[in-house]
Amino acid sequence: MNLLDQFILQHFQIVHLHGELVRVSREGSMKDAKVEMNLTPRLIEMDSGDKLPSYQVSGRLTCVGDSGDKSAPAFKVKVGIETVYQQISGDPMDISEFTNHHASLARQIYPLLAQELRTLLMRMGLSNIQLPFDLNPTSRKVRMSPDEAPVQVH
Repeated sequence: MNLLDQFILQHFQIVHLHGELVRVSREGSMKDAKVEMNLTPRLIEMDSGDKLPSYQVSGRLTCVGDSGDKSAPAFKVKVGIETVYQQISGDPMDISEFTNHHASLARQIYPLLAQELRTLLMRMGLSNIQLPFDLNPTSRKVRMSPDEAPVQVH
């Protein structure tokens, strides 16, 4: 089930920006990094009569560079956002059903997170950033669970 068929993005807010450079690498050198995205849904507003429910989805994108030195990464960046999704059609959806299908929101949330991540990495002096602009909708790596299991997106 694609939640974007029944929900609209009502609110978006950046709530966390954290960047850390342990070492500055030589000009022009390339670094690999591990990028993970986590999404966590929460019910905001219960169904009250005619009003359909709203859900908050917290998103976090973390990027950790590979320094070659196992004691510390070359860089560590974390971007966090809060979104609010309002149901606009269908029968009111309960939290368990929303949680089971909230990974379908990743294709809308990921570009918001990735743009903030790119900007923060560039502010840190890291250039030539190669993140995908979109997620592969058929990828088996794009899955979320209620227990916030991290998912590698790049």
